[in-house]
Amino acid sequence: MPPDATETKRRLMKAAVEEFAAYGLAGARIDRIAENAKANKRSIYMHFGTKEELFDKVVADSMSELATAVAIDAGNLPDYAGELYDQLERRPHVRRLYLWAGLERQRPIDAEVAEYRRNVHAIQAAQEAGRIRTDIPALDLMAMVIALVISWDTASWSLKALRPEAAHQPPAGHRAAMAAAVTALARPSPAHA
Repeated sequence: MPPDATETKRRLMKAAVEEFAAYGLAGARIDRIAENAKANKRSIYMHFGTKEELFDKVVADSMSELATAVAIDAGNLPDYAGELYDQLERRPHVRRLYLWAGLERQRPIDAEVAEYRRNVHAIQAAQEAGRIRTDIPALDLMAMVIALVISWDTASWSLKALRPEAAHQPPAGHRAAMAAAVTALARPSPAHA
């Protein structure tokens, strides 16, 4: 009977998450993943395919994990944005993988597309019910909320340099400021309420 590969696959995935979050797709090394997982390179290819396929799986699994942790309430986008922000603070690897994928792997991941589709439909339903503004298309509104949630991560290092003591960390009160921005963004305007 062949040995159970479950534990090897778990170790490989853990090492791959750490490697891809730190170095992205281009900088990641299969040798390091195998070494950190105490496995051989062949097992990576056997279980996950190419480096690109492994990266896609790592990103998809991380996004699914995040989606499970944060359910959208489209009628209350500030709370959704706050919870998403909190979950990304607890899972910095997900934030980094999201950013790496946007830079290096500019192609949709089916599981992520399905989650975004659900969220956009929820926003459309909240718009139709008059709970949030209707003058911004739901897809755009979803993109804007995400942009606000990760705004410190995507800010220029020149802007972050204005806070040299801790440029890598968002300023105190950033979460509240982000939630206030989402509140203002989502609030129905009097003409559309």
